[in-house]
Amino acid sequence: MDLVEQLTRLSHEKGYRLYFLGAAPGVAERAAQNLLVKYPHAQIVGVQHGYFQAADEPAIAAQIAASRPDVLLIGMGMPRQEKWAWAHRDALGVPVMIGVGGSFDVYAGVVKRAPRWMQRTGCEWLWRLIQDPRKIRKVRNLPRFAWRVWRASLG
Repeated sequence: MDLVEQLTRLSHEKGYRLYFLGAAPGVAERAAQNLLVKYPHAQIVGVQHGYFQAADEPAIAAQIAASRPDVLLIGMGMPRQEKWAWAHRDALGVPVMIGVGGSFDVYAGVVKRAPRWMQRTGCEWLWRLIQDPRKIRKVRNLPRFAWRVWRASLG
């Protein structure tokens, strides 16, 4: 959440080009509009919802590449956003791709952000889990994912 806002602020101040990919139709657009109210000189060079068919992926990747973003923010949830970024990394040619989960939903006003005390204590993920208990399947895979990354980095 905070990273999306900080990148938008840096875009406003330094002209970095951002592209928002993900969320339901209209959500990423509203998130971009809301962030532009606060940071009017931010360079959000494209927005695309995440509810597309596999057959549309090459055209979407080409559209993103043509907009030449410095940072691609992908809000399609894990692990879809990471898999999508990896599968299209060569076609995109984007220097930085970051999975931002449900951040667009919050900035669009669709989902309420966690209370400040949960944000400060690093428990924002718990708030999201309480709001949508179906996410437990994803959350329970995180320790195994971290273990695999750690093991892969050793050898």
